[in-house]
Amino acid sequence: MSSESLNPNDAIDYMCAEARRLGSDMFDAVAGESESMGLELFEGKVKSTEISNSRGIGIRLFKDKRPGFAFTEKMSREAISQTVKDAISHTLLTDEVDMELPFAVELPAIDLKSFNPELEDVSLDRMKALGLELEAIARQADKRIDNIPYLGASRSSGMSMVRNSNGVAYSSRSNVISAGIGVVAKEGENKKMGVYSNGGRSFNFDPKFMSGKAVERAVELLGAESIPSGSYPVVFSNRVSTSIMSMFGSPYFAEAVQKGQSRLAGKIGQQIAVPFLNVTSSPHTPGMPGSHLFDGEGVVTAKLEVIKDGVLQSYLYNLESAKKAGVKPTGNGSRGYSGKAGTGFSNFIVDKGDKTVEELLAAYPQCLYVTKLEGGSGCSAISGEISIGAQGFWYEQGKRIKPVDKITLNSNYFELLMAIRGFSGEYSDSFSSVKVPDMLVESMHVAG
Repeated sequence: MSSESLNPNDAIDYMCAEARRLGSDMFDAVAGESESMGLELFEGKVKSTEISNSRGIGIRLFKDKRPGFAFTEKMSREAISQTVKDAISHTLLTDEVDMELPFAVELPAIDLKSFNPELEDVSLDRMKALGLELEAIARQADKRIDNIPYLGASRSSGMSMVRNSNGVAYSSRSNVISAGIGVVAKEGENKKMGVYSNGGRSFNFDPKFMSGKAVERAVELLGAESIPSGSYPVVFSNRVSTSIMSMFGSPYFAEAVQKGQSRLAGKIGQQIAVPFLNVTSSPHTPGMPGSHLFDGEGVVTAKLEVIKDGVLQSYLYNLESAKKAGVKPTGNGSRGYSGKAGTGFSNFIVDKGDKTVEELLAAYPQCLYVTKLEGGSGCSAISGEISIGAQGFWYEQGKRIKPVDKITLNSNYFELLMAIRGFSGEYSDSFSSVKVPDMLVESMHVAG
């Protein structure tokens, strides 16, 4: 058998043909290919460069309703044939799964703007020039800038394909370029770090803005101190509200509900949040990194209302969890060539509110404005426990009083949903699949 490496399209076709030849009449295959290049700079010189390429192909097949999984990163016919045999052998070790694969349908005629061919021509030299400009601007911006430990740029591109025994044959391409800078400001013995990074699908960065933001975020936290422990109103900047909300995405996954790992079990149709909270999984938003016309299992995607007016509308289903619940899959299956199927949001969107950040900060006589979170090991998506370090600013009567650090926020996510008192009308400018406006919470316990 030939050891010649096949291109991904021929490889996935061959894998499907081998699955049929070896007696599997129900299967799906996923192929992926990615490449990336980037560099890091330090003190005007290139510290490191990285160029990487990867590709692979995996199959999930069924024998007597028992699933088998296997994958390979070798694209020869010999390796693919052995991979299919390995998957068939795996079916001897698994339990029966009642599941149906999707049939081929026409994909929505939507340009998601996921791939820009011009990015493929951006060289390391152009990235280096951007990095050097970022560094020079940051060093000139403020005499308190002591060090620039984080500085770099990278670009990556990828392709994914899904085939199955019911005629599904979908593929997609995407690419992205990103750059960032992290600076350390020093005043006496006090040091603070400020970071700004962003990405997108065009090499259109504003070095003055980027470095200016990083410097501003470092300098404004100099002299930060703790505050007395207590319960205070908290405004989460849109830079960090995304982390708080998306950290607790898994309770909405049907597989978590079915495994007894979600406190939202049995809550469909019930009020779980304030009436002005709306959360959607929005896979057809052009330009966002989480946008896809089909999910990792070949199910065509569609916008899904998860929370509407504070009421839980739906869980997120992949093929297996949907079959188990007796409902249609929602197009939220996630799967790469090397892993089993899971579940995920396709862009996590919280609707904007009607307040300005200033109005949120002035809503109570005193409040804490959180602009940086530190670690999430004290947070549990199952229990909802929130215990996380934070930095930010203390406000009184809507006026910034002082920078704050060395504090820990303590709450519970499922209680927090009922304690939200407002959202701003502005998202962070970050290139992210999670969009949450600035968020005001009536009260959280702060350990100082």
